[in-house]
Amino acid sequence: MKVSLKLGLLTLLFSLSVTGGAAEKKVIGATADMSVEGTGLNYIARIDTGAAKTSLNAKDIKVEDSNGKTMRHDIGKIVSFTTVNGEGLSKRMSAKIIGVSKIINSQGEERRYIVKLKIVYHGESRKVRVNLRDRSRMDYKLLIGRDWLKGQYMVDVDTARS
Repeated sequence: MKVSLKLGLLTLLFSLSVTGGAAEKKVIGATADMSVEGTGLNYIARIDTGAAKTSLNAKDIKVEDSNGKTMRHDIGKIVSFTTVNGEGLSKRMSAKIIGVSKIINSQGEERRYIVKLKIVYHGESRKVRVNLRDRSRMDYKLLIGRDWLKGQYMVDVDTARS
């Protein structure tokens, strides 16, 4: 009797740890209406579980007091950039560079500045590391990566926009 009770409790604990609280996670679609706090701009964001980091459309990127050596030398400095949403509306903003990421994709390898920004969805904001890239030729000007989704959201690809 005691053995079956212990086995039952172990099974229950194992099943709870496997689900990892998945029932508590919110569902988000393959695309979502989002904004970047402080810009006043709305984006139709692409939710990409294949991307580790979130990426924002950024043009005219300028680093204050850059010595021009390497991007790594710019960490800790302020970067100014213009972000443009899918409707063509733009906002000039600045943020502190917290890192540089090396991205390998179908176009090859590139380095991008990383800043921390608050991404807003349904009134809730989450601060994440965002890499800056000119996404003007891409359909989605804001790409949401696993860093923003982690621990909070599950992606339902059958849902177009949420």
